[in-house]
Amino acid sequence: MKKVSMQSIATELGISKMTVSKCFKNSEDISAETKRAILKKADEMGYKYQRRIKYRIAVLFSEVYFDSTERFYNGLYKSLQELEWANSMKFSLFCVSREDEKNNVLNAGVEENDAVIFLGQFSRKYVMFLMGKKIPVLCLDFHYRGVEADSVVSDSYQASYDLTSYLIELGHRKIAFVGNLNYTNSVNDRYLGYYKALLEKDLNLDPAYRIDDRDEQGILDTFSLPEKMPTAFVCNNDYTAFNLTKQLKKAGYRVPEQVSVVGFDDVLYSEISDPPITSVHVHRGFMAEQAILLMKRRFQQPDARPSTVTINCSIKYRESVKRIENE
Repeated sequence: MKKVSMQSIATELGISKMTVSKCFKNSEDISAETKRAILKKADEMGYKYQRRIKYRIAVLFSEVYFDSTERFYNGLYKSLQELEWANSMKFSLFCVSREDEKNNVLNAGVEENDAVIFLGQFSRKYVMFLMGKKIPVLCLDFHYRGVEADSVVSDSYQASYDLTSYLIELGHRKIAFVGNLNYTNSVNDRYLGYYKALLEKDLNLDPAYRIDDRDEQGILDTFSLPEKMPTAFVCNNDYTAFNLTKQLKKAGYRVPEQVSVVGFDDVLYSEISDPPITSVHVHRGFMAEQAILLMKRRFQQPDARPSTVTINCSIKYRESVKRIENE
């Protein structure tokens, strides 16, 4: 088998060997996009580079989110991994059980790392427990007021406000929200953005139009459709929007001709749905980049004040929404 070299990678990508070399030396002379392309090709070709690992970072992922339907955090972790070579970092994933989180138990090996990233929301108590270990901590996709930790979050509130306002502009007045309040800060923010859009147009908040999509254990579950159907549903994630679309069609409703559906996160389910679902696109790659910048800043300036970076979202418009005549 022919040995894979830097020149092999350069030839495949149509670039110079020097550019490939600069990538592995983490040079600032080449763009982050070029680095990602080189590292991806190197991985595909099985190239082994004896890189210098400067920082080892434990990424904690809650058992609550660990199921076959999860796509957002899988994608976010992959974005982190794509950047580790270029930043002399090594990420290791640890799944934290509900029981360990409740009882403040750390996975074996976590404390051997230089820092910790919480991937997705953990309890305030558990975050404070780990911070007490004097390990640098970053909260990715959540933030707690009063917790002195770096964090990167998406602007779920504004995105949900924009998404709901879009439905209102298309004539919708009976709009339901699907998602459990207090499940995560993100779901709360998405609900509040939805509520703000209704308030601004003097639309009533019908209690029947606030629908849970999870059971008591936080597992996504089926739910009953409202007796008095809304003309649109704002779902707190794409998997729920995907399942709701199927449920509506099974009940005899046509999407979007009779009922519009929108989701959140812009993951696989929004694209494979029939029809494809309008969704809020969360820029996971940029979130990962900002997380790494904050981590490097923390290593270089251990006493720096904690910083929260908020990432703007955008809407991916698809065929699950239709304009209607005002009633």
